[in-house]
Amino acid sequence: MTAPALRTEQLGKRYGANWALRDCTLDVPAGSVTALVGPNGAGKTTLLQLAVGLIDPTEGEVFVLGHAPRRDDVAVLPRVGFVGQEHPLYRSFTIAETLQVGRR
Repeated sequence: MTAPALRTEQLGKRYGANWALRDCTLDVPAGSVTALVGPNGAGKTTLLQLAVGLIDPTEGEVFVLGHAPRRDDVAVLPRVGFVGQEHPLYRSFTIAETLQVGRR
């Protein structure tokens, strides 16, 4: 049986006294097409940042393809693409240089 593409178990992220995501439990089957839909502040970006290991959860666990992204980034990151809503581009880079940095 194939591990889910994304699995969370009671996942939560708190910034100070405010919860950006709380008690999120879900399975996204491998090979599925899935959309995250919700209003601003619903936790969509936080969920994706947790899924690629950019931030640590306050509580719960997240697994991508059966691996925890913060503990096993070598197994996760080469198999995942992520484009955040902020795009930190370097204006002095050529297109080729920008793509090379992303590839590394």
